[in-house]
Amino acid sequence: MPTPVITRAFLPIAVLTVALAVSACEPRTAQRGAMPDVDVIASIQPQKSTRADVERALGSPSSVNLFGEETWMYIGEETEQLAFLERNINERSVLIIHFNKDGIVEDVESHGLEQSRAVEPVERTTPTVGKKLTVIEQLMGNLNRFGKAGKKN
Repeated sequence: MPTPVITRAFLPIAVLTVALAVSACEPRTAQRGAMPDVDVIASIQPQKSTRADVERALGSPSSVNLFGEETWMYIGEETEQLAFLERNINERSVLIIHFNKDGIVEDVESHGLEQSRAVEPVERTTPTVGKKLTVIEQLMGNLNRFGKAGKKN
């Protein structure tokens, strides 16, 4: 007896569905910012290295603080997310380089995930000028605006 057409078409669809389901369960990793290599950081020597040496070794900084002595910060983070679950931080790196007024490295600090703190944002709203429109008022205003689109002034 010949194999029904439905059975022949079902097998590739089933295989594709299982492959998509398995690939969706694989965690996605992402790296943001600068994660300098330990050997490169060790090559930056206080009292010897200059701004140009640091920029050549690490590239431009993520952030620059110009208040008082100049400070460069290289900030990076590696995260992992599984499907729709919350993102987990695997590694965080903050490299802080202080320069003196002559552009020579004064100090190099490195902070990791263990030194980080959770910051709770404050839930506030910023007042705005004008009146609050309902959804109906917004739709009616848009309809009125589109009605004038074809007319010339």
